[in-house]
Amino acid sequence: MKRLQSDDEFDILVVGGGSTGAGVALEAQLRGLKVACVEQEDFASGTSSKSTKLLWAGSRYLVKGLVKFFSPSTLTSPGAAWNELMGTWHMVMGCFTERTYMLTMNPHITNWVPIAVPLDKWIIWPPPFDYPPAALGPCTGLFVIFFKFYDFLGKYVAPSSYVMSSERARADFPQMDGKRMKYVSVFYEGEHNDARTNLCIAFTAAMHGAAIANYAKVERILFDDKGVARGAEVLDQANPEATPFSIKAKKVIYCGGPFTDGLRQLSEGKDVKPMVNASGGTHIVLPPYYCPRHIGMVDMMTSRGSFLFFLPWEGYTLVGTTDVKTQPDLHHEVPEDEIQYLINECEKYLSKNLRVRRRDVMSAWYGIRPLCGDPNAKDQSSASRDHVVSHHPTNGITFVSGGKWTTWREMAEDGVEQVIERHPELKKKAGPSKTLETPLLGTGRSDEFPEGYNENLAVQLSQKYDLAFDVAQHLVRNYGTRAGQVLDCVDMETVKGSRSGLYKHYRRLYEGAAATTGYPYLEAEVRYAVTQEYAVTPADVLARRTRLAFLNSTAARLCLPRVVEIMAECHGWSPERALLEHEQAEQVLARDFAGPVPNKQGAKLRTACTADVKDVFDSIDVEKKGTLTKAGISKAAAELGFPLSQTELQKAVNEMDTDKNGEVHFPEFLAWWNSSDQSKDVQRKIFMGTRRGSRWKTVEE
Repeated sequence: MKRLQSDDEFDILVVGGGSTGAGVALEAQLRGLKVACVEQEDFASGTSSKSTKLLWAGSRYLVKGLVKFFSPSTLTSPGAAWNELMGTWHMVMGCFTERTYMLTMNPHITNWVPIAVPLDKWIIWPPPFDYPPAALGPCTGLFVIFFKFYDFLGKYVAPSSYVMSSERARADFPQMDGKRMKYVSVFYEGEHNDARTNLCIAFTAAMHGAAIANYAKVERILFDDKGVARGAEVLDQANPEATPFSIKAKKVIYCGGPFTDGLRQLSEGKDVKPMVNASGGTHIVLPPYYCPRHIGMVDMMTSRGSFLFFLPWEGYTLVGTTDVKTQPDLHHEVPEDEIQYLINECEKYLSKNLRVRRRDVMSAWYGIRPLCGDPNAKDQSSASRDHVVSHHPTNGITFVSGGKWTTWREMAEDGVEQVIERHPELKKKAGPSKTLETPLLGTGRSDEFPEGYNENLAVQLSQKYDLAFDVAQHLVRNYGTRAGQVLDCVDMETVKGSRSGLYKHYRRLYEGAAATTGYPYLEAEVRYAVTQEYAVTPADVLARRTRLAFLNSTAARLCLPRVVEIMAECHGWSPERALLEHEQAEQVLARDFAGPVPNKQGAKLRTACTADVKDVFDSIDVEKKGTLTKAGISKAAAELGFPLSQTELQKAVNEMDTDKNGEVHFPEFLAWWNSSDQSKDVQRKIFMGTRRGSRWKTVEE
């Protein structure tokens, strides 16, 4: 902050500290430019911490590009079709390059994950991607051939794709309904801890000399006499007594992701034409037993036509994502309907003896992705699924937006390269791009590990510090060769021997969960986050320095008091300030993360989780026959205490009993529950009645 508040002029001021903004800062700094970067909240507090955690090379885009090229429409305009295919091809090949960089240069924060594509039919109809020949994919081996081609395009850097028989699928992925599988095709993509990756990019930029700060909000843009942007007025939001200060810069670059239009309003006025189409994506985290630790799954045929990933992440099961149009909002509440949709979709391929219940959702969050166009381009016909670099013709501001997590470095290089080419003074000073050969913080040598990163780092750490191995693995995967510095923050008076005597017990952030769910986060990480990683608020620690809020929102709230206590010691907060920080963190966690208890406010209530409806069905089925009759429903109503009149009862039975045989089976009851608009009052009475039973009371408690 002192460097930013000085009178020095920077070559580039980057506004935004997500993956793109931090990447632009790193790219420009490594080229020899003097860089400032400011973020209004925390690094990765927006889209960059709320992804599907994949570093993927664009298999879906490649398939869609090939499908479109080999469709009849190509015959009418072959030239345009070829150009479009080449555009997709170059984008995908760029993704391969970036994926290779991330997985090979930064092994401490990335890993390969095998992803299973279950095929339960020899002929798929309706066909994938609405392409009729693809219906024969399973029986012709087309999927297998495509993934081998995918391996080839990636220059075989990733582990090789392979085919699993249904028998092996049941053994490797027992949670999958392997009985109806013909076979399973498996391919590999990269996976990472997105918020930690973003932090590594930002801190690497800082390590190389960039002046980079979070909680520094741009209040207004500063212009010279010619109307060209020459800096910004910024407020240090981490300091309650701060006043705005000016940052001088030769060039201003916006990196706001889905919030780019909001930044453009700072320099172009409130009436700026929107150019970002925001897409909202909900993710949920389920207990580890819903997915093996070593393999994930993708459903390419969801009811909405989009992909749904089912992945092992940080020891738990990540399911996502949805894709709905939305308005950009940094703190968007998680839509309950989207959570229910994800639960019902992921059940399609799970074994019949696994019932995903709403209360199994340990955490859920909502991220917003940008699909951006260039307001200064001549062709305004479509938004780009690739990234956009746009230059304002009069005020000189450039914005970089769009793209995907995998291509953060490519976006940064492209954006900085274009800025340099347009600015003669910067072109004289800047050198070539170096980011592709620069590893992120955590791979280099340190006092504890003079040889740098290696695959046995966790073992070395565990042995040197008598550390539980799960904690050692966690520290290495998040801090790399800086893991020893984290342990230097341990209060040694609290370290005790374990019951087994095999290792020492370092105080964990959430002691109550250590024995059962194995959260490896240490209290020392809070101190390290404050002193070394720019953590300003308790939410910074719980959501992004650790990922506890993303894994278990309830556990995050339970350990919040201890986090506040440690941060108060580090920052020197007064009791009043500590109480305020606690209250604000409570609000952030409640707003940004859903948990096991559903929030029905604003939900359309058109769908419910299958397992939850089954509980209601079983409660009504007091005779335990597996079917409901009018007499049975009437008897259940009396026993459970929900008041249904004869009119309501008759209407509900008529709607449920679609085959008119006098009995209601569970599929009929489920369809009625999820589709009936006329009987919502009846459903509400039934639900409230069944909740009064002891089994529902236990769930509530």
